[in-house]
Amino acid sequence: MAQITKKLITEAALRLAEKKPLNKITVRDITGECGITRNTFYYYFHDIYDVFITYIENRMTEIYENSSDETALFDFMELAAEYKKVWVNCYKTVGHERLSKFAGEKIRSLIIRTFDAEGYLGKIPEADLDIICTFYEEALFGLLMRWLQDKMSDDPERMKLSLDRIRILFEGQLELLAKNSQNSQKS
Repeated sequence: MAQITKKLITEAALRLAEKKPLNKITVRDITGECGITRNTFYYYFHDIYDVFITYIENRMTEIYENSSDETALFDFMELAAEYKKVWVNCYKTVGHERLSKFAGEKIRSLIIRTFDAEGYLGKIPEADLDIICTFYEEALFGLLMRWLQDKMSDDPERMKLSLDRIRILFEGQLELLAKNSQNSQKS
């Protein structure tokens, strides 16, 4: 029952976030949307932002557990594309820095996981790893936000084609960066 109630709250919050910025959504809006009391809402979540953070963290955990190392970064982008309006409203509400920090942490952890799974973690200098992670955090978050704010990305078929192109263009890049780092240490 608890999981069903949490899911109802989350789904109601996501529906509302499709229509308006997070800072305009109230607990009353959410409780009215899913037919629960305020006390029930606060039993499961601290505030409205906690609903979204919990949802994103749960989905990121699913991505970690169900994606291959090569596809996890792109699956993260698909998650954002799936809830485009929610991400754009988050961006408008919490601002560039906070959303960038949150997304950057997730992107960094996916890159580190990929390097670890491929056996490169510990074989390249920490400074190189930091440069690679920072580059991808900024590049992918910037690309993601431009992409989500583009009116043309409202077309689901076009979004799928864009994701497919991104996958093709970035395939093998992390492995190449790790090998370049290792090779530069030898010379």
